[in-house]
Amino acid sequence: MVNLEQRERLIERHRCINVEFDEWWDCVYADFREDMKAVGINVTRMYFSGFCSQGDGACFEGSLVNAQAYLDKHHKDQYPMVHKLLEHEGEVYVNCSQRGRYCHQNSTEFWVDSDTLTGMLPQPTEFHETIVGQWHDQLSDEIAAFEKDVIEQWRTYMGDLYRKLEAEYDYLVSDEAVWETIEANELDADEEDCDEAA
Repeated sequence: MVNLEQRERLIERHRCINVEFDEWWDCVYADFREDMKAVGINVTRMYFSGFCSQGDGACFEGSLVNAQAYLDKHHKDQYPMVHKLLEHEGEVYVNCSQRGRYCHQNSTEFWVDSDTLTGMLPQPTEFHETIVGQWHDQLSDEIAAFEKDVIEQWRTYMGDLYRKLEAEYDYLVSDEAVWETIEANELDADEEDCDEAA
């Protein structure tokens, strides 16, 4: 049985034992992908750096794959023309990619576009054509506002991802988690043997 001083020495010696392997973040990534899938976002790749310098952060690459789920989550009562577009089997397209050498939420670029209502709605008369034209103009304005909202919301998600990674890291290097790993791998027995030999 190790004493308190030996325990503290072992914990400090093995402080990074739970984060020495590259996949310590796999569970966070998997959970995050599922959370994003539930709101209509397909995350294809994630990046992060952390957790002690100003440039640290997280971001992801991905696309909007279910615009209706995304609107239901964030904009249920906004963007009537976007909703109309989706009702007529049109699509809204959002893609996000990482750029540069940093991995934080501001090191991303977005591309947002949509189908048009013009080709989807019948225009049998000049009156109908005028109405659809007005709707098209409104849709264009909505897509511009939607793009700003998407960038802000997706970057918020990236901040959330970073906080989850940081929390997981902090837990894995905590005294409690490190000690559990030491005991599970019987690394405390080596310390006892050394003390007995001395």
